[in-house]
Amino acid sequence: MNHNDSAALKQQTPDVPPSLPPVDPPRVTGFPLVGALPSLLKDRLDFLEAARRRHGDVFTLDLGFTEAIIMCHPRHAQHILVDQLRNYAKGGPIWESLRTFLGNGLPVSEGEYWKRQRRMVQPAFHHKRLVTLTDKMTAAIDESLKEWEAAANAGEPFNVAPALSRLTINVLVRAMFGSGLSTSEAERVGQDAAYIIDYVMMGMMTNKLPEWMPVPGRARYRQALRSLDEIVFQVIERGRKGAEEEDNLLSLLLNMVDTESGERMTDTQLRDEAVALFVAGYETTAAGLTWALHFLTQHPETSQRMKDEVDEVLGQRTAVFTDLLKLSHTRNVFQESLRMYSPAYWLPRTAQEEDEIDGYRIPAGRMVVAFSHLIHRNPSVWEHPERFDPDRFTPARSEGRHKHAWIPFGAGQRLCIGKDFSLMEAQLILSRLTQRFQMSAVPGREPVLHLGTSMRTKDGVWVRLKAR
Repeated sequence: MNHNDSAALKQQTPDVPPSLPPVDPPRVTGFPLVGALPSLLKDRLDFLEAARRRHGDVFTLDLGFTEAIIMCHPRHAQHILVDQLRNYAKGGPIWESLRTFLGNGLPVSEGEYWKRQRRMVQPAFHHKRLVTLTDKMTAAIDESLKEWEAAANAGEPFNVAPALSRLTINVLVRAMFGSGLSTSEAERVGQDAAYIIDYVMMGMMTNKLPEWMPVPGRARYRQALRSLDEIVFQVIERGRKGAEEEDNLLSLLLNMVDTESGERMTDTQLRDEAVALFVAGYETTAAGLTWALHFLTQHPETSQRMKDEVDEVLGQRTAVFTDLLKLSHTRNVFQESLRMYSPAYWLPRTAQEEDEIDGYRIPAGRMVVAFSHLIHRNPSVWEHPERFDPDRFTPARSEGRHKHAWIPFGAGQRLCIGKDFSLMEAQLILSRLTQRFQMSAVPGREPVLHLGTSMRTKDGVWVRLKAR
């Protein structure tokens, strides 16, 4: 090519347009002062799913007391929770409300303190450690099935939601505290924790109100917090007196020494981590299992496949850790239930500096939400996302799926430390229930979604039990 040809080609080639400046995300507004909050409280997920269909995968939600940029695609979760992790902190009203009861536990701590605590807590959830906890967990499950047996014998409708809460609390108590917590104390902890979790959303909206202003539920919340602390500190004191005598998670944490500083946890640090692990562990697993049992009563073919798998792998013997890999369909049922209705349905962060996502401007100081539920229902990622289909999680169908398309336990280095414990607990519970009972739905008792701090049922899930 000669000089003239090169010059002619240069003239014919259009200049590459400069990248466009970021624009503000489309806004979902509502009423003066309160924004879209009334519509959100009334229609909840339907309102948000309609907003995503209308505005796309990024939009701003006006909540009156604050604004939040909602993100609905796995790549947004990767950007916020992994790639630009340092720019998106756990700040703002929701995290301030959570810190009133989680203290500085792993879910809310940050920076070097979080790294230290993570180093110290991580060994408690190593796979080798989970193997040693299996017997404690299965014994706690069997202990909790007496009320299920009574319901099966009576033939009366049975609400599995509160029963699963009690069951998961019992499993957590035995795994975390061993015999350090009595049955009555465990029940009290469960009641207090349930109220505290329910109050978090109210606390987010009312934390800044003056003390003299009456706030519904605030006095009960503080009483529940005092009650919870009293029991947990008592258990820590008992553990310190006999920390070497029993094999449980608390005894491990009591004796854990930070490899860098050579320090152990203080009582307050132990309290924060114990409360965080307990609250997060029981709530997520119990709610996810409740939905799983609902779906199993609605999909008899899935239920039968799970029975066949459990019968083949276990027969009537109690499961051990090595059985879990073989109970793959059972695990897939729980994973799909978490996709359909993830208890941790949103992951809020606050932008520290201005950023850009998909061409949209993210102002510094703005709340940004990786909305798990909308990511789990995004039709560009999941085929027929409204359908319950556990086979989505088989290796063949999972291949090529975005790593962050399923994030009920968060993502990145802040992935919930108890994820494997929760999945293991769910498999053990589902397999034992399958061994012991047949379940059928109660006509006219459809579950109603409750969207509070977590996503669960309003009045539970009612079934009829029949002993196998």
